[in-house]
Amino acid sequence: MSFLDTLTQMGALFLLVIIGFCCNKLRYMDVDFNRKFSSLILNITAPFLILSSVMGEVLPKPEDIPPVLTAGLLSYAFLFIIAFTVSKLICKNPDQLGSYRFMLIFGNINYIGFPVLDALFGSTAIFYAAVVTIPFNILIFMFGVPIITSGKGKFEFKWRTLFSPCLCATYITIVIVCLQAKMPKEVSEACSLVGSMTVPGSLLIIGSTLAGIPVLRMLGNVRMYILTAIKLLAIPVVLYGLFRLSPLDYKYTQVLVVLFGMPVASIGTMLCLKNNIDGSTMSEGTFLTTLLSVLSIPLLALIL
Repeated sequence: MSFLDTLTQMGALFLLVIIGFCCNKLRYMDVDFNRKFSSLILNITAPFLILSSVMGEVLPKPEDIPPVLTAGLLSYAFLFIIAFTVSKLICKNPDQLGSYRFMLIFGNINYIGFPVLDALFGSTAIFYAAVVTIPFNILIFMFGVPIITSGKGKFEFKWRTLFSPCLCATYITIVIVCLQAKMPKEVSEACSLVGSMTVPGSLLIIGSTLAGIPVLRMLGNVRMYILTAIKLLAIPVVLYGLFRLSPLDYKYTQVLVVLFGMPVASIGTMLCLKNNIDGSTMSEGTFLTTLLSVLSIPLLALIL
C-alpha cells in the first residue's frame, strides 16, 4: 500500500469528520442529536455490521481461528497492562484517565483496519482480522464503559452488558464461523446495507463533537501526542518483536501488527455519548490518531 493510497483512504474518512463538524456549526447536529444517533449506531447499525463481517463469500477457515484468536487475546491482555500503567504517566486528570486507557487498548480495526489490510495483504488478511474482532467486540462492549469511567475509581461491570445488541451479534458470528454456515444472499445484503451506516454515522458524530472543542486546545495537547506515538508506533513495534520471538506464523504476525497499529476506535465516542459521559477527550484522540496514522501505517508496512 503506497503512501498516496493511504493518504486517499484517510482523506475520505476525514472528509466525513469535516462534514460532521460543519453540520454542528450549521445546527443540523447538536449534543442531543449526537446522543440519540449514537444509540442508534450502537443498538442497530453496529450489530448488523458485526454480522455482515462473517457473511461474505468465504468464511475464515476453522484452522486459522485458534492461532489468531490466541495471539489476539494475549495481545489484548498485554494492552490492558500497558494501558493501566502508562496512562497514569501520561494523564493526571481522573476525569480523562479512563478515556486514555480506552484509547490505548482499542483501535479502529473494523472501519480503517479492514480496508488497509485488504490493500496491504489482500482479501485473506480480512479473514484473520475477522477472527480478532471476536475478542475485540466482546471486550469493547463488555468493558468499554467501565474502562472509560475507571479514572474516577469506578470499574462497575454490569451483567446486562453481556446481552447488549453488539455482543449478541458477536455471539451469532462465533456460531456462524464454527458451523461454517452460509447465510442467504438477501440476509447478507440486508445486514451489509444497515451495517454500512455505522462508519459514516460514527465519523459524522466525531466531527460534530469536535465542533465544541477549541482548535488550539485540540492540536496543542502534548499528552495526546504522547498517547498517539505510543498507540500508533510503540505498541505495534513491541508486539512485532514479541510475535517474532513466538512460534506464531509470520502471515498472522503481519496482519496483527498492522491491526494493533490502528488509530483509536471511533466507537469510543459513541459509548461516551450514549452513557452521558464527556466524549471530548475521546474525540480528540480519535481525530489526532486517525490524522497521524496516514504516516504511521506506511512506516509499519515498511517494517514488515
